[in-house]
Amino acid sequence: MTSNPVVAATCLVLALHVVGCASRSFVVTEQGREPCAIVVGQGASEGRMALATDLQRWLHEMTGTTVPITAEPKATGARCILMGTAADRPAQAKRERLTALGAEGFVVRSAGRRLWLLANTELGLQHAVYAFLEHLGCRWLFPDPVWTVVPKRPDLAADVHIRSKPVFDFRRIWYGWGHRTKKLRNDHVAWWRHNRQLGHFRTDCGHAYERYVPRRLFKQHPEWFALVDGKRKAAQLCVTNPEVQQRVIDGVLAAFRKDPSRNMCSVEPNDGKGYCECEKCRKLGGHSDGAFHLANVVAKAVRKEFPDKWVGLYAYAYHSEPPQFPIEPGVYIQVTTGFRYTKLTFDQQVTAFRKLGARLGVYDYFSVYPWDYDMPGRPEASRVYEMAKCIRHYRDLGLSTYDAESSCNWGPNGLGYWMASKLMWNCDLDPKALVADFCTHAFGRAAEPMRRLYERWATGERFSPRGLKLALLDLKQAYALEHDASPRARLDRVAMYLHWLRLWTDYDRAARWNQWNKLVAAPTDEILRRARAVIVYTNRLTDTGLIHVLPQLYTSWFKKRFRALERIEGFDIKQADAWKKERSDIPSPDEVASDFAADLKSLDSLAAVEIDGTAFSDTLVPLANRVPEAVKAWGNVARSPLRVEDGVHIFAAKAGERLSLTYTPFDRGHTVDCHWTLRRVGEAKPVAEGDVKAAKGKPATVAVTVPSDGLFAFDPGTDYWKAAQIGFGERPLVVWAGRADQPGRPRRKPFRLWQPWAKQPLYFFVPKGTRHFVVGIASGGDPYTTLVLSTADGTTVVDDKKVLSGDQVSVIVPHGKDGAVWSVSLSSLRCVVELYGVPPYVARRPGELLVPEEDVKP
Repeated sequence: MTSNPVVAATCLVLALHVVGCASRSFVVTEQGREPCAIVVGQGASEGRMALATDLQRWLHEMTGTTVPITAEPKATGARCILMGTAADRPAQAKRERLTALGAEGFVVRSAGRRLWLLANTELGLQHAVYAFLEHLGCRWLFPDPVWTVVPKRPDLAADVHIRSKPVFDFRRIWYGWGHRTKKLRNDHVAWWRHNRQLGHFRTDCGHAYERYVPRRLFKQHPEWFALVDGKRKAAQLCVTNPEVQQRVIDGVLAAFRKDPSRNMCSVEPNDGKGYCECEKCRKLGGHSDGAFHLANVVAKAVRKEFPDKWVGLYAYAYHSEPPQFPIEPGVYIQVTTGFRYTKLTFDQQVTAFRKLGARLGVYDYFSVYPWDYDMPGRPEASRVYEMAKCIRHYRDLGLSTYDAESSCNWGPNGLGYWMASKLMWNCDLDPKALVADFCTHAFGRAAEPMRRLYERWATGERFSPRGLKLALLDLKQAYALEHDASPRARLDRVAMYLHWLRLWTDYDRAARWNQWNKLVAAPTDEILRRARAVIVYTNRLTDTGLIHVLPQLYTSWFKKRFRALERIEGFDIKQADAWKKERSDIPSPDEVASDFAADLKSLDSLAAVEIDGTAFSDTLVPLANRVPEAVKAWGNVARSPLRVEDGVHIFAAKAGERLSLTYTPFDRGHTVDCHWTLRRVGEAKPVAEGDVKAAKGKPATVAVTVPSDGLFAFDPGTDYWKAAQIGFGERPLVVWAGRADQPGRPRRKPFRLWQPWAKQPLYFFVPKGTRHFVVGIASGGDPYTTLVLSTADGTTVVDDKKVLSGDQVSVIVPHGKDGAVWSVSLSSLRCVVELYGVPPYVARRPGELLVPEEDVKP
């Protein structure tokens, strides 16, 4: 047993389920000795011959020796890699207990002069071949061949005994919007094969009504389509119409007759709203009842002719709720992790469908272009440790298939996609070991700085120039450590992605407009120059798969991403079409090196610190009671009313206390019309809630009786044009100012200042031992805000810094200024402020500050 974490990671990934080692190595090749042979058996299928040829190819790349392929061993005792299934190697299959491994399980065993690759099916045999090659050190990390790792070993031997089967019967990481080029598609299909994707229980649950009753038939047969608000519309089908039911049945049966190997055929509604409201459909119940009723009707008909076939659909959007009746045998349901229009939790949803008799899988969202725009840290696939927990949880729920909608954006998400392929097969693999395995095989001696880069993204940090600089510094160290050509080619790919991030950031920062839709951040010629640079470079990265070029440049999302161009007088955004065609060549190594140097230089003056990953608790105590000197240092500072558009107010109270809260609109244009809630800190269920409303521009009041002693969180319900200043009188309080949409955690209310009063700052606590922290302006600022950070002795740590919306400011704590209360002053409109690395609470004045108890050092 080795103590080396990298070697341990290799064992975890490659051996899958290692149950022992042979006493002697099986010699594949050895200099001066005849190589072994690949034995495929008499009458080998075309598929097996192709698989043997692929094994031969990779062994040749490793050793430089061509291992011959034969039908049977040339002589008794000859060294052979024996490929077989239970059908053609029954005796060995019985000894290996292959039947227990199912349709995709396999055994790889070395035993003296034999190395067995065995499975029940040809698909399982395929998995065995690539598992064996992984055991020898091969990796197919990303689809782009640059990310294929093949160790060079003229002398190759193996001690191996792998016995494995997948935890999900179907596993698919696929691209929303598909592939832009044939190369991308071919590379992706090969990656599926090499990483044991897809499977024997192939699902088909996608939107399908259009397959059977296309919208073009609406004029001819409006009665086949949904009745919505008294009118027939072509969005969905009338699921109780007998002709519609028969057309769907006929379409599904035709698909199974045409392709006998097909396992499933979808009966999922079209995407969106528009479900039928005719009398018969309404009698079924809600939208879910209609969707699953049609699925039941079709499945019942299909099973008469094809007793082992399935119809598939999602539990999704407007049919997320379980129906009011049992699910027929033959209906397969994938429960989606997003667009869940139900009050049930995911686990409750799964339980409810299972009680109705359904067989279930999961439809997950690893990356969706409009959700993350190829930025690191945003999508689930980038947050690899959170993703690993989810995959394991879905296995524990007993879900049998895993479909993951993703993007062709291996720059930010490639580690996650590769890890997911391993975890979909074996959820018990250690995610930390997988990360170590990936970085070691991809980057060699540069593994450590690259691990740091990917793990920073895994925390879900908001992307900003600060994060870009830290990534560039990691890559700089990686280049200094590794000089071999293959790992450096992969480092170059990472450099290309970071350069694209820099180009996008340059454009995005220049192309900002204010509340009057006027471009204000840069001259129009600079905006156009930067737009052209990022568009040209984006197209050049197409075949690398680093970013999802197809939706970026060639769908309606292009206009949305480059909306600023339409604000430039005299510029037609169609002119940008020429930029998309300007170049298609992948950047050369020399160009990458030049761009990398320029990227570093462009951020040379930017301070960039790491965010402390400390999670601050909600066990709060009044700072004045624990560190009175830190509060006294400020003297008698003025009270600073909170002009908060959004924010949760946290305070301590006694049982029976009466709170009288005043809502004061900021001007005559704002209306008090809110639903407020009062919760105990750390609890989800409100202890009190209600509505407050007043005429436009007029104040309103809320009276609340505190039910018990403790800490409470009051959410006033203010929002956008319902913004108001909330008056708490003399009661001490703080407002939570952390990240509102922290990935993997429940969404929280953002702290959004309406119009900050710069002369009456807010206050926060910097714990003892803090060396640096980060202040983020997540949004707002119109588009800039001015930031001032000061300490009690008059030291201005950050002075009138102009911060662009989305930026983060790295703050170095001066010597002796930790363990103290600081002030923060901001200007500009609708600023969402976030504190990282210090307790995320701001107060009206120092004596009112509540902070996590463990962070107060008396």
